[in-house]
Amino acid sequence: LARLNLSDIAACGGNPVGLLLNLGLPPDIAYEDVKKLCRGFESCARRHGAAVLGGDITSACELSISATSIGRAVRSEVLTRRGARPGDSVFVSRPLGLTPAAFQVFLGGLENRLPEDALKLLRGQFTQMEPMFALGKALAASGQCGACMDNTDGIGQSFSELGEASKAAFVVRKSALRTPAVVELVCREAGIDPLSIVFNGGADFSLVGTLSGKWSSERASAEIGHPLEIIGRVDSGDGLWIEDKERKLLAFRGWNYFQ
Repeated sequence: LARLNLSDIAACGGNPVGLLLNLGLPPDIAYEDVKKLCRGFESCARRHGAAVLGGDITSACELSISATSIGRAVRSEVLTRRGARPGDSVFVSRPLGLTPAAFQVFLGGLENRLPEDALKLLRGQFTQMEPMFALGKALAASGQCGACMDNTDGIGQSFSELGEASKAAFVVRKSALRTPAVVELVCREAGIDPLSIVFNGGADFSLVGTLSGKWSSERASAEIGHPLEIIGRVDSGDGLWIEDKERKLLAFRGWNYFQ
């Protein structure tokens, strides 16, 4: 929860300052468990230079945990979702599909069908994915990032939201999608289309967005100072599209609180 909220500050190109933690606690929850929740939250905040400034505790019929993050950004450099323009390049900053593949494995009972090195990699999606503050600040300082957000709710959902905010269409080139081998393996074992894993799942706290004009992955990585993959472009119109031999509208969407 702390990582998820801090990642929103990273997506604005900001520095984290503080977090507020709100707990709705059922009457049968163990006191030691509450302490562990609070200590884990504080540990993540401290790791990124933020403080837990307060919050709220109340009784509830089931466990409810929410948070609010506070940060600072340079006013003239702050990243928004509204600046994508036709002709811009679409980027992602972490390999696609690993977190949804991890959920597929551990919620779907596939552990005994994968080698241990693959399981270790997938477990890391729950313990090692930190907010990308250095990348956010580099994108903000570059003056080249038109639109940006973090991939909490899924690549499909994120690109759809960026397109809606910028009043533009996002077109992904299928040939540019580099799906990790472990994701391909999980999809074969589960009998599902890799595209559904790539576009529906999120929660890797990567930054996704657009760079002004036409960029290659090599140029973007070199100039921004972080590995970036250019996987598509912005067009006029609306919607999220995938381009292979022909262009098709993508139906994949991730989590939407208001859907």
